[in-house]
Amino acid sequence: FLNMAKKLKGEFFFLSANELKSGKIVFYSKEGWIDDFKKATKISKEEIESYEKIYQAEETKCIIISPTFIEVDKNGEILKLRDKIRINGLTIEI
Repeated sequence: FLNMAKKLKGEFFFLSANELKSGKIVFYSKEGWIDDFKKATKISKEEIESYEKIYQAEETKCIIISPTFIEVDKNGEILKLRDKIRINGLTIEI
């Protein structure tokens, strides 16, 4: 997990993971893990290393699993379609 920042290309991110008890997608915020990405803490690329330590501790305590940084723009809008689908579900009917 360490040095995840080297792979990231954007300037701003949300920290996302799956809550281990429920399996739902959660986001790190000043209040802890929440399921509303609009209230997630926007993290600059320079801050990522400190957030890596946070998610490692939370993963060790079995609170979350599969942490990932989601690229967002300066307004907090999610940029990648893959992440939008992961959070909002499919955009088409099957």
